[in-house]
Amino acid sequence: MPQTTLMLLILILTLAGCTTPSSSPTPTTDRQATMARARTDQQVHALAQPTRRTVSLPDVQLSILEGGSGDPVIYVHGVVTTSNIFPRYVAAYSPAYRGIAVDLRGYGDSEKTPAGSNIDQFVSDLIALADQLNIRKPVWVGVSMGGMILQRLALTHPDRVRALVLVSTTDGAMILDKDLPTIGAPRDYREVSRNIIAESFPAGTNPRLYEPLLDRIPTWNGDVLREALTSMSRFNVHGQLTAINAPTLIMVGAKDGVATPAIAKGIQSQIAGSQVVEFDTGHFMMAENPEQFQSVLGAFLSSLPR
Repeated sequence: MPQTTLMLLILILTLAGCTTPSSSPTPTTDRQATMARARTDQQVHALAQPTRRTVSLPDVQLSILEGGSGDPVIYVHGVVTTSNIFPRYVAAYSPAYRGIAVDLRGYGDSEKTPAGSNIDQFVSDLIALADQLNIRKPVWVGVSMGGMILQRLALTHPDRVRALVLVSTTDGAMILDKDLPTIGAPRDYREVSRNIIAESFPAGTNPRLYEPLLDRIPTWNGDVLREALTSMSRFNVHGQLTAINAPTLIMVGAKDGVATPAIAKGIQSQIAGSQVVEFDTGHFMMAENPEQFQSVLGAFLSSLPR
């Protein structure tokens, strides 16, 4: 072989051995990509884990549980519950929706004020909370008394409502105790609260299903419960709900003896375009059938215009 040809062949082989195909990343690039994916996974995981913090308003401090990312959904509990009924749902719809569950004034980890545990004050607090969080038009989800609060909010602040979800609620008085003045003196508010919770489940329900709700009773007091129940007993927006034009979902338990299917259908008849979904449960379908609740709420959120 001529010397020139031999030298050329050696040069070609040398260059070929030094060339790394662009489709095969170096070990360093592999590690960097893996680390980047891990950081992203950690960020998503962190967003998905509900965390609690306190938000200071002009006259009260409210505790909120929040998680996920996306458009805001604010969850409002009932008269004998707290934000702790919502952890399963707060981050369930991320990254499309960010969940914020609030402990109302007097409940859970929120401040206990001398007065103000009533529907009108709760409405003012929720609007102030949304303002503090820079939220203009959230989706609002309210359970029982929470649904009553949100009906009043939608009527008095229609420009602050993107959509409504009314769960196990009424558009008129809800009487859960017939002797309100004796709560706390002489009747213990904890006993009254336990009875309200237990009676909200169908007869024969295993107590273990509602024991987690009982655990939160010590976070309120007799004054809070008495004022809230009194406010509910005087509530009435029947006939006014025709003014609501936000997309509305109404959930009701077929076995609910207080917020009955007939009441739910009466609310539906007043709100144009609203829909009712009936569960084979009592008042607390979130405890009895959380999977269906999550699915129904998720389908409604997915249906909203973006």
